[in-house]
Amino acid sequence: MGIITRMLFGLSVVIAPIVVWTTSAQLPARVASHFGRGGYANGFMSHDVYVLFMLGMTTLLPLVVVASIGLIPRLATSRLSLRHRDHWLAPMRRAETLATLATWGCAFGVVLIAFLTSIHFLTLEANARTPARLDEGTFFTLLVGFLVVLVAWIVFLALRFGRPR
Repeated sequence: MGIITRMLFGLSVVIAPIVVWTTSAQLPARVASHFGRGGYANGFMSHDVYVLFMLGMTTLLPLVVVASIGLIPRLATSRLSLRHRDHWLAPMRRAETLATLATWGCAFGVVLIAFLTSIHFLTLEANARTPARLDEGTFFTLLVGFLVVLVAWIVFLALRFGRPR
């Protein structure tokens, strides 16, 4: 699972900015980027600022998150906060522990990229309407789905690195 998850993350981090860049041509010069009650736009960005923002959100944010979970613990193990740390970082388990963190960090990175790219598509759809209006039902479905995955991810890590067997 590790190599496939890492490759999927790498592919996602390359494809997402291409998708954002190519689809952003559909947006107006003044992009509705924040939406209030009823899904109506109440905040705007220039087209170029929106594109740069979304490129950063779909690439830099996931890279920082994945590096924080999967790379930094390899470089600064002393800074890693993990229950039963001495057990999980014992020489015989250290490589497996760090590999698990890297794999699950990449998995979360893929989910984060998918969520943020979906938000971009909702923004495209909202800006195609006059007046600009976000589909709140779809937005809340995406948000709840993302939060469910996040909670499941946290529970998995808590169970995986819980009390030593």
